[in-house]
Amino acid sequence: MAQDTRPPLHALIVEDNSDLARLFGDLLEVLGCTVNIEWNANAGLKVAFERLPDLVFCDLTMPGEKNGFDVAREVRANPKLKNTWLIAVTGYDTPETHARAKEAGFDRIFPKPVKFAQIQAVLEDVRRQEQPGADAANTKPD
Repeated sequence: MAQDTRPPLHALIVEDNSDLARLFGDLLEVLGCTVNIEWNANAGLKVAFERLPDLVFCDLTMPGEKNGFDVAREVRANPKLKNTWLIAVTGYDTPETHARAKEAGFDRIFPKPVKFAQIQAVLEDVRRQEQPGADAANTKPD
């Protein structure tokens, strides 16, 4: 079996529920990612702008002056983060929430609790995007 020689993906988790954030972070590390965890939108944006993660898992509703929709809009406005995948994580799995999340710039919307298979699938999609010569079917959705 060939060993994966690609560098690890770097994931940022922005989630105000500390237990969920730590569990999510542990799972991503087991799947080969490096991880930063931030507890609010402002701290998450600061780390995103400094670390330029490959993907961001972000809760939509958090206390404070900014929420997950704000995170997505600000990440999308930064040219250095144009290839960063944004995954919304929400307890409000409604068509309206999905529409608002897509409009804000999220690539995927995962209802809580997030399923292991969803995480694996998005990590594979991100890795395929990074491969030289990846075709249009394997690139990030618009």
